[in-house]
Amino acid sequence: MELSLSAKETEVRPNTIPDPKVDATFRRVAKNAITFSLWKIDEDRLEAVARSQYGTFYDNSAYIIYAANLVGHYANHETITREQKPNVVLERYIHYWLGRNVSEQNRSNVMHKIQELDSYLGNVGAIYRETQNHESPRFLSYFKKGYDILSGALINSPQRPRLYQLRSRKWLRSIEQDTIEWSHFNSDYIMVLQTETTTFVWIGRSSSNIERRSALTWVQKQNSGCPIVIVDDGYEQAMTAAQKELWNALLPLQKRMVCQASQLVTECTDSSSNKFRIYKCNLRGRLHLDQLDVGLPAKDDLSDAHGVYLLDNYGQSIWLWVGAQAPQAEALSAMGNGRAFVKKKKYADNTLVVRVVEGHEPVEFKRLFSNWLNLGQENTRGHKPVSTKFGKLDAHSLCERPKMAADTQLVDDGRGERVVYRVLGDQVQELPASKTVVFTTNASYVVKYSVQCATVVPADLASVGIKSIIYQWNGSEASAESIATANNIAMVAFEALKEAGMLVQLYEFDEPPHFLQIFDGKLIIMRGQRSEMLYCNNNNNGDLKTNVMLETFLLKVYGDASYNSKSVEEHPLSSITSKDCYVIKTSHVWVWCGQSSTGDAREMAKSVGALMGEYTLILEGKESKEFWQSVAMYFNQALVINGHANSCGSSTTSSSSGAGSMCNGSSNGGSVSPTLSNNCYLNTCVPSKPRPPVQLFLVWWQQSSLRYEEIIGFEQQDLSADCTYILDTGTLTYVWLGAQAQQQEKYTSIAQCYVQNAPFGRRSATALAVVRQYQEPNVFKGFFESWQNKYGKDFLSYEQMRKELGSSAAPSNIAAVNGASPLILNGRQKDFDGHKKYPLPVLTQEMDMLPAEINPLKREVHLTHDDFVSVFKMSFYDFDELPKWKKTELKKQYRLF
Repeated sequence: MELSLSAKETEVRPNTIPDPKVDATFRRVAKNAITFSLWKIDEDRLEAVARSQYGTFYDNSAYIIYAANLVGHYANHETITREQKPNVVLERYIHYWLGRNVSEQNRSNVMHKIQELDSYLGNVGAIYRETQNHESPRFLSYFKKGYDILSGALINSPQRPRLYQLRSRKWLRSIEQDTIEWSHFNSDYIMVLQTETTTFVWIGRSSSNIERRSALTWVQKQNSGCPIVIVDDGYEQAMTAAQKELWNALLPLQKRMVCQASQLVTECTDSSSNKFRIYKCNLRGRLHLDQLDVGLPAKDDLSDAHGVYLLDNYGQSIWLWVGAQAPQAEALSAMGNGRAFVKKKKYADNTLVVRVVEGHEPVEFKRLFSNWLNLGQENTRGHKPVSTKFGKLDAHSLCERPKMAADTQLVDDGRGERVVYRVLGDQVQELPASKTVVFTTNASYVVKYSVQCATVVPADLASVGIKSIIYQWNGSEASAESIATANNIAMVAFEALKEAGMLVQLYEFDEPPHFLQIFDGKLIIMRGQRSEMLYCNNNNNGDLKTNVMLETFLLKVYGDASYNSKSVEEHPLSSITSKDCYVIKTSHVWVWCGQSSTGDAREMAKSVGALMGEYTLILEGKESKEFWQSVAMYFNQALVINGHANSCGSSTTSSSSGAGSMCNGSSNGGSVSPTLSNNCYLNTCVPSKPRPPVQLFLVWWQQSSLRYEEIIGFEQQDLSADCTYILDTGTLTYVWLGAQAQQQEKYTSIAQCYVQNAPFGRRSATALAVVRQYQEPNVFKGFFESWQNKYGKDFLSYEQMRKELGSSAAPSNIAAVNGASPLILNGRQKDFDGHKKYPLPVLTQEMDMLPAEINPLKREVHLTHDDFVSVFKMSFYDFDELPKWKKTELKKQYRLF
């Protein structure tokens, strides 16, 4: 596919780029320093913003931000400039922010200034185009306490009265409105009306508790001693007569019209309507885009260091990648080309556009690629990727050092007590304790594990955080019934824990290190067909020594340590490499180890072989005739590679015993394992795949969809007790439940929805863990700097803050679920506060005059609570309990039918 873009569609034409002389203001920026700077574009002048004004923007202006930080660290508006040595690598970010009412002249001027700053810094920084109310997570991370957007039209107007719109969960945006009128109100927002004598805080019924708390904090900070009056959406009549008089003078209640359930919120857009596309940019007179034929994007798709690539991320963001050898002119014109693409595709004008340079890509860009393995810069906060060796396991160190526990994902050394339950369909059986643990792929298993801490020091015990773990393991062939039954058992067990605990749900191919460690790396996973033979004759423990019906099988041993090893039955076997180790049980037990296998891997294979009884160790190239005859008798052609019987790979010396058929016939000596035909274990060195960078998201449900905001540069203080978060570590996806968070019963749905819809590579079988506030395990806490176990104990809820302000709590029937619609009762009709509200005169009009979303037979649900009580002399809840004929009669009486 080829797409042609005209240069006329860009914000700044490439052929009009001025000579990159640098503004004197930019020259004050230290090139090799950690810093944070903010400038305002005032017509054709560049004006440095005073540090005391950081976080205040005008909606008719354009701004430039430059942030530089050490790799793996984060700058913000409080960052102090510190010079660094010339050899220190810095991450550099340039943002230009456009207010809603910015002039075209300022749009053009800011682009020219961006090019000057970019040239001054050597064209290596990432450039972000930000627009009001649609800022990127990185931009928002600079202002963690929120930021204010003031109206440029009111600069020379009296300070009061003023109307502010407050919204967003993590980073509160306060937006000053040009006018004071009902059209600015929305039930998702908090509105603040400041008058000369009183500050009114109007609480939208669909706003969240975290927004309400942030809004009250903002009001207290802004307030100059005036009384604060809290007004609940739909309950305005509850104000005193004097308060209503003051309110009506500015916002007449008879003209009240408040939109409901913002369809404007798009933090989590359904990506199914678009696709991830990569284009190669080519200049042939004018810009042409040649679409690459790629499925899952890979780093290798960006192969031309002299070129420029455009990435369309599901229409949500546009990324321009500039090769390290590309001409400077292409680096400077990339942003304009990105904007041209947005217009050509008719995407929203606020679509995020980012230019990145090869070798200086930000983590937000890297994680769009499933195989971007440059973890040296990706892993922030010093967290190392999960390696195949951690050294000798020290249980005491895991207890007292959460960072080590997080790096290894080992809560303890796995020696605690475990109880295993097997679930097949609706049948549940407890397996007796045994050194040999065999799972079958057609079943689910629930494991109750008691954490063993090798210390009695109270501080270390608190550091470990939990005493129990409930694991749910689902086989690849497990039925929906088995998974549902196991899920119910695991959930009941988790809820019933009387001590701190964690719930982990995982699938056959994604066992985390600690799960493997509790089986000492000797977990055996066999095909579902073995199920009946394993568990017949009440042989519930799956004893492989005595069960003669399991006379022949082959296990591939994955891993080289107790925390990354497991053994999986292979059938049929399609290939073997020189790195592999196998346990083969025929009339004898054989442990076969490839020439390139490590000593540790061989030790793990031998320990599994010992579970079967006496075994014989066989090394590749030294197989005995007896071994080969025994193996060939049962497996025959299944062990022959590429149809070449008894042929040997080029790296292995041919032997008369026919051992060559056991090695890979490829010229690389078997270092790469081909995909096994009936097997999903693609990562043969478990776990050899480095972890992606750890990410934290604030998540919530809205209109049955999962919404999320990423928190870049996160810390413990970002976790709020009335919210739910997801910490994606790559190994495990943690759901953190705040102590006062609502809808906690949906925690597993939150994690599953996140994994399925994450806008970057995630397998649907990613392991999920649930932790509660104040019960966080060491493997979770170690991802945060300076974790404090008592942090959050003094948390003030919205209701408590409201009470301290001297305002009565919200009416009981408006106590919303997490700030959402409060009426989740039996029947859709009862969702009264969830409907858009209209003035009574609008609802009593003739049918053809009603707004489109109003059902003429259910007009009453569009009344505010105050109007409803005024008309019907009862609350909606009482009204809804009346017989249908009575309700109809009353509605006719008041012209609402």
